[in-house]
Amino acid sequence: MIKSIIRISALTLLMASSSALAQHAGHGAAPKGATAPTWTTFPMVLSAGGYSRSDAKYQAYNMHAMQAESYASFYGHNTKDLETATRPLTVDDNGGLTMEAGDQGGYYLVRVMGHGPNGEEATATTQKYFSNPGPAPRDLLNSARSGFEITPTILPREHSHYRENETWSFNVRMDGKPVEGLPVILETSNGSKFEYMTKADGTVDVTFPQDFKDIPKTQWRHGRPPRSKFVIAVRDGALLATYNDSYELDAYGDKDLLAGIGFAVLGMALAVPVVRRRKKTNGETSS
Repeated sequence: MIKSIIRISALTLLMASSSALAQHAGHGAAPKGATAPTWTTFPMVLSAGGYSRSDAKYQAYNMHAMQAESYASFYGHNTKDLETATRPLTVDDNGGLTMEAGDQGGYYLVRVMGHGPNGEEATATTQKYFSNPGPAPRDLLNSARSGFEITPTILPREHSHYRENETWSFNVRMDGKPVEGLPVILETSNGSKFEYMTKADGTVDVTFPQDFKDIPKTQWRHGRPPRSKFVIAVRDGALLATYNDSYELDAYGDKDLLAGIGFAVLGMALAVPVVRRRKKTNGETSS
């Protein structure tokens, strides 16, 4: 009788343990119909589709997502203003979440906290823009949030994006204070990887590489090639922070630069006789 009770208890504990491990493994894994990124192992928060003017769905990858928050753009410089702009988000068993904008548009930060692939305390951040009117993101980006994070110093303007060959600045902070001398890694879905170092003020300048492959124009959208993804990661001991977004081909990447220069030179050459005729006419008139 006692042996039977022990066996049943052991089996119950084993089933509970297996269930817990299964749930833990499910966080950050690709849900049915989704494609998990294969180009990085860093935690990321990626769009899960279902975008509207009032909400956006996200999926956390490469992490055991435990809690999440969104931060709306706001005007202010104190803790109360930040608290008013902060909303907790519910994370499901697969690491999925929905962020609601409500009546306010503009820029938002979405931040997911949990454990990274190696058990680190991980914070993954991304940004979302809603076309409804909203405050500028300056105070949002400069606010002192708790925890270890990496966020942009500034964001691309409305309807603009990060581009290859451009250099952008990011902040690395612990509880709102800058952290100096930490290695920062950039990885792109095009296969590039670079390392940088945070400066005394906690900022790091990251240059997006010119690594776009030739993409058939049949795959372009609205006259532009598809954007590629990137993630920027920084570690401080057992802490891991990431920021992910997307970037585009540079402004001249889809144009024939030599042809453009040729047309410019040709235009200048054609303009020379006209200028000479005008000078001659002016000279005759004045004589």
